[in-house]
Amino acid sequence: MAIPTDPNALFRYQPTELGPAIQAILRGEPFDAAEFTLAGYIILKEREQPRFTAIPAFPARSFFHSCLWVRRESPLHSFKDLVGKRIGLRDYTSTTSVWFRGHLKRTEGVDWGTIAWVVGPNRRFPPPSEADITPTDGDLEDKLLNDEIDAFFSIRVRDQKKPDAERRLRPLLEDPHGVEANYYRASGLYPLLHVVVVSDRIAEANYGAPKAIFDLFQEAKRTALRRKIGSTLLPWGEPHWEQSMALFDGDPLPYGLTERNRCNIQTLIEYLHDQKLIQRKPHIDELFWPNSAEWT
Repeated sequence: MAIPTDPNALFRYQPTELGPAIQAILRGEPFDAAEFTLAGYIILKEREQPRFTAIPAFPARSFFHSCLWVRRESPLHSFKDLVGKRIGLRDYTSTTSVWFRGHLKRTEGVDWGTIAWVVGPNRRFPPPSEADITPTDGDLEDKLLNDEIDAFFSIRVRDQKKPDAERRLRPLLEDPHGVEANYYRASGLYPLLHVVVVSDRIAEANYGAPKAIFDLFQEAKRTALRRKIGSTLLPWGEPHWEQSMALFDGDPLPYGLTERNRCNIQTLIEYLHDQKLIQRKPHIDELFWPNSAEWT
């Protein structure tokens, strides 16, 4: 089957909530191409041979510094204060939480083994036996408000929708966005969260399909940049467009296996291995479609 000149004649975009889509893929339901968690993909590649292969399109990144919430009156104000504390997580193996624990240990000197993790029902992969984990089906934000945990790791909380005077929670860090910008300047890392995967069934039927899909994602990103869709591209939204574009040299989400992206992926692999989520550290190129290192 030849790739048509117009790629839209071959591919149809189907908007789907990411969480249910990931669960469907993990259950083995058929798909052609999809967004998937990068940590989850590396875990699958190490534990078994999945029926899909990644291409170097990374549609989601996020810093983790602004994701930790504490009660307003909490004495906790820094990552180093978290030793021995109880932290709530919706999913212990989510890519963001892997980045967070890796940073705690490597940069802050806080070993993940010194923290009691209270983990919600979104358990995609079994956690390591070395981790101190208490499963719960309860609402983690409510547990924080009720002093059942000391902090809650989440991109957003319901409490922030309230008027400021009524809020009972605050970010752990006083200036998380400033800390995130400094983290990027020091490390060069804007943490990768998601990767695009292509079904081996599709790729085997049409060898050119993975590259064609990659090209479509590249074009979509270029369009988003031209339209200044800040909520899609930037860590701090449209009000910080100029600041962010300067920080990221005009492209916050570079695709391809660039040197900076390789550093990003290798760091995540190191974190996964240290956290006992993988036993072997794979070579980056074995994670991606053959010859995709040449794609730009």
